Amino acid sequence: MKGSGSYSPLPQVEEHLPVNMLDFLQSVVNGIEAIVLVMDLNKPRLIWANESFKRLTGFEKLTNVSFRLEQLISRYHPEDSSYLDDMKSFLINNPDDTYTAFYRFRHANGHYLWLFTSTRVFRIDKKRDIFETVSVSVDFTGPISYRKNLKQFSQNKLQWLNQSRISKITKREKEILKLFASGSTTTEVSELLNLSPHTVNNHRKNMLKKLKLKNLAALVNFAVENGLD
Repeated sequence: MKGSGSYSPLPQVEEHLPVNMLDFLQSVVNGIEAIVLVMDLNKPRLIWANESFKRLTGFEKLTNVSFRLEQLISRYHPEDSSYLDDMKSFLINNPDDTYTAFYRFRHANGHYLWLFTSTRVFRIDKKRDIFETVSVSVDFTGPISYRKNLKQFSQNKLQWLNQSRISKITKREKEILKLFASGSTTTEVSELLNLSPHTVNNHRKNMLKKLKLKNLAALVNFAVENGLD
């Protein structure tokens, strides 16, 4: 995909492959516990969905090409209704990149699922008014079997989002922040680092200003969420 009129579909299954291989590939796509959707964002319409869509959401498999995206959008949580527009805007400007997001999707029973979705451009051709994407969504709502790295993952993502703010904190301030996060008082921090309470308080005030936080509780919470504890 190298220009406004380029055409770069994902790798296709060769026609000469044996039927059993085609059946195998289809069973893989339909068997994984992830929703796969192919959409045309220009029409807009939903082109194809795998069997997992019904398994995970409780709705019937979406294979009818006349299925409108408005029907899909109506099942998003109201606070996530801009998801498709945000995704389209990003991919139009970055057609070789991947758009990832968490959003909530209403299950057929009425409750909301938390889905993590990764979307790439499947085919784009401005002259023919084609802008197709393929999305893979994983349900994060239920229990997660392997939780070992979940906290680290969340902290790493927050660190990346807050990197411009965190970069303003000095090495000494991080030492003080870590002690505050562990429950130490100003007096205890000053004794552990051989600093005066006045100096510790000045460092605390500087961190609050740099991070745009209001009090020590917010500062400690920021440290924990961003893995600075």
